[in-house]
Amino acid sequence: MKSPSDTLRSLFRRNRGAASSAPAVQAESLALPALLLEAEKIAASLQSGAHGRRRSGPGEDFWQFRPYHAGEPATSIDWRQSARSPVEDTFWVRERERENAQSLMLWCDPSPSMQWRSSDTLPTKAERAQLCTLALASASLRGGERAGLLTGIEAGRALAGRQVLPRLAASLLHPATDEPEFPHMALVPARSDLVVISDFLWDEKRIDTFLKTCASRPVRTHLLCVLDPAERELKRSGRIRFEGLEGGVLTLPAMESLGPAYAQAMNAHLAALKQSATSLRADCILQDTSQNPLPALLALHMALGGGR
Repeated sequence: MKSPSDTLRSLFRRNRGAASSAPAVQAESLALPALLLEAEKIAASLQSGAHGRRRSGPGEDFWQFRPYHAGEPATSIDWRQSARSPVEDTFWVRERERENAQSLMLWCDPSPSMQWRSSDTLPTKAERAQLCTLALASASLRGGERAGLLTGIEAGRALAGRQVLPRLAASLLHPATDEPEFPHMALVPARSDLVVISDFLWDEKRIDTFLKTCASRPVRTHLLCVLDPAERELKRSGRIRFEGLEGGVLTLPAMESLGPAYAQAMNAHLAALKQSATSLRADCILQDTSQNPLPALLALHMALGGGR
């Protein structure tokens, strides 16, 4: 019998490639309006507007006070702050935070294993990932920024204007059959934000390789890990046969005896993912498909606006 750790690694194993059928494409087309409506509803709840760039420049928000330099116009002096200064004959200038339009690039994992849910009352991981992708894109477009996908026919195109959201949604729902297992990093503009949405049930080597590739590029990386609640805890009993959506079959007896060890292995996997992300200056936020996605998206949206 395999150990729980071996079982976890087996369930994480990925074999790429799957063809979509005509009925599936028709179902996706019917789902498009509902997906857009829900994404727009979530985007409206997120803080919109220009993202601060954490340096001085044209903008509306206060950034910092700095000492007045000789030769600057006297109108730049903040006389109230200067009067409060404990240092005599020191004048202070109020600087505002620069606000620049920015590109947000999103990679929504197109792997067949994302098409899974543990209950008919839950969305699949792919459905939740697609909703989060479009909600973030919509919030970015609402703020006057550019948004683009790294999958589908629109891969690598950073688009502007709220009217392009249906175009992004259509591309998201119809990815190419030969999508790579990693985002095309060459398509990510320099100094942009990259959001990667996946279940991240990858082996440690693949995670490390991916994050180091991101760190080698001048982009800010953010991870949104979408998991089904049944993947967080193994609440099953008896003998169960697992059939992977990307290949592979695994039969396990006495599932109730594996629960604690499985939970420990899963928690260790998620801790390692977060640690690897932190060490390479990437954000990592978890999202359970049984929970409202808004809190996770709010945290991610704030990270996107905070700059580095």
